[in-house]
Amino acid sequence: MKSDDFYKLIETQILPKCFEIMKSKGEAYSGADKLGNFKRLSTLTNASIEKVWFIYFTKHFDALSSFIREEYKDSESIEGRILDLINYLFLFYAILYEQQKI
Repeated sequence: MKSDDFYKLIETQILPKCFEIMKSKGEAYSGADKLGNFKRLSTLTNASIEKVWFIYFTKHFDALSSFIREEYKDSESIEGRILDLINYLFLFYAILYEQQKI
């Protein structure tokens, strides 16, 4: 894939889908605070917010791993899982940003 095609794919296809998912799914999980779900579970489990994030992230990563092993049997498309992984990285960035670690 040529570089121009790659960047166009990200800009016109991937990022708009990520934002759409982030807005629709995110409200159901987080409420007014985009990181609220991670914070609540961090308090509930006495685990760091980063560890809570990692558990959720690895759920989607495990699905991607099963797809690569050709064992994927999920009702959610692999595209959805990939977009979720991208969004979880955005969320992790926000967690670190809020904590002034980056």
